[in-house]
Order: sequence, then C-alpha cells, then structure tokens
Amino acid sequence: MAKAIIGKACKLFSVIIAAAVLAACVLVFSACESKNPEIRITVSFNGTEYELEYKLYRSYAPQTVAHYIELIDLNYFDNTVIHDYQDDRMIGGGFTYEGMENGDVMDDLVQLDYDGATTNSDGSLKLNNISVWTDANHAQATNRLYGETSLNGFSVENGGLSNKLGALGTYTYARSMAGDSDEGFGMNTMVYTRQSNGQDGASAYYKNSFQGMFYIYTSTSSSTDSEYCVFGELKDEDAESKFQELLDAIDEYTTDKELDSFTEELSDSRIEDSLISGGSYEPADNFLVPQCKIIIEDVTVTKY
Repeated sequence: MAKAIIGKACKLFSVIIAAAVLAACVLVFSACESKNPEIRITVSFNGTEYELEYKLYRSYAPQTVAHYIELIDLNYFDNTVIHDYQDDRMIGGGFTYEGMENGDVMDDLVQLDYDGATTNSDGSLKLNNISVWTDANHAQATNRLYGETSLNGFSVENGGLSNKLGALGTYTYARSMAGDSDEGFGMNTMVYTRQSNGQDGASAYYKNSFQGMFYIYTSTSSSTDSEYCVFGELKDEDAESKFQELLDAIDEYTTDKELDSFTEELSDSRIEDSLISGGSYEPADNFLVPQCKIIIEDVTVTKY
C-alpha cells in the first residue's frame, strides 16, 4: 500500500514538474515573440552617463528588430561612439576610437570590424536572422540586413513609425551610383532578399546594405525617410527627459568651450564594405565628428 501511494505521489510530482517546465517554455517563447522588445542604451558624454530606455516595434520592422537584437546580444555596440553628428541626427554603431580614453577624436577614429563580429572562424555566420543573399538560390548568405524601407518597396499598414525626437533608425551611407556595377560588385548590383513573412524579392545592394549603424533623431520636427527604417522610440517621458538632458549638455559644452561648431568635418571619410569591389566607398558627405566624445558605453536588451 505504501509503495502504491509513493508511486502515485511520484507520478503526480512528475506531472506537476512537467507542467511547470511547459509553462516556463511558453513564457520564454512568448517573451521571444514580444511585439515591443525594450533596450537600454547607456551613453556617456563629458563625464556624465545617460541611460536611454527604448521600445522597439517588431510588428512594424520585424527583420530590423531581430537583426539589431542579435547584434546587441553579441555586445557589438559596447564601447562604440557617435562618429557623425548631423543637423537632425547622431550616427553610431559603426566606429570606435583606438585608445578610447586618450584617442584623438579625429585621428584615432576607426571603423568596427562588422564582418569579424558576425562571422565564425569557419566562415559561417553568427547571425540567425538572414535576409540578404548574393545569389537567387539563396546559397550565398550575407550578414547584411534587408531594408524595411519605402525605397525598397516595403510598406507597413497604418504607416509605421516616423522620425521624432529620440527616434531610433537604421543607417547606411550607401547610395545608388550609376554604372558602378559594371566592374564587379557595386551599389546597384542585385541582391536577393526575404521578408519576415517569407516573401522573396530582389533589389539593388545599396537598399539592403545595412550592417550595424543606426541613428538617433535629434530634431523636434517630425519627418520621414524613404531610405531608412525607424524601428524604435524612447520608452516614456522619463526617457525623453533623459535624452533632452544629453542634448542640453552638448549645447552647454559648445557654449562653454566657445566653439563655432560642436563638430569638425573629417576629410576623406570612407566606409569599409567587404562586398563592394575595392572593399570601401566614399560617402556622399564627410563625417561631422563631435569634438567631445559621445560614447555608447553599453546596449542591453531589457525585454525580449
């Protein structure tokens, strides 16, 4: 009798454990499928740190959100810098400094090794979210990101997100260059893409050349960009206030140092791109480099 009772108790316990494991798996799966993952971008400027909390929109830009989350999990953005501070946005995710503390803002700016960070030693890709191939049979996968942009024919029901203060968007310096694909792989070379819904397509490389660069919108006026994808917004009013504190600090620094401009133009700016014949290209405009380092200390996913 005792053995029978113990046996039934063990079976009941096993059922309870199995149910708990199943529930945990469901929770994990649900978390992975969250429509609005959240991230924290920790920025330091002139000795002060600013934690910027963001909400991402998987339903508007599924490939984009998945791509940047993978890069965050690889610690790709940690100890990188804002290398280009334009009139309405700051560009990051592409450069750092040799000797972060003592590196010169102009002379020691170096591009990140994107291919090295996203490729295993055997040549296979570390990324699971593959959306761009160089061949129609999808045998030659790349670590580039399909452009979820109107320029690329991508559309979102109800219009998706637009630029507003603090908006987070994809960025690339690649542009159409007439005749450049006549000699090897160029901006207008056709690549083959797949959307998150499984729809296959093909379009010019410059529309699908996104790697890890991103922009944070600094203007108070709203706008849309056909060539970029806005995939995140500041999470709440506290996050908006923190971002405004950063912008105010930049303005105060410029005033206190009596600078004519917060930025200095970097002549002969170039972008390394291993897919392009020659391995690099010249952007349409030179970088406007901040004269006081804006450092991306850390980017963390706080909610998947």
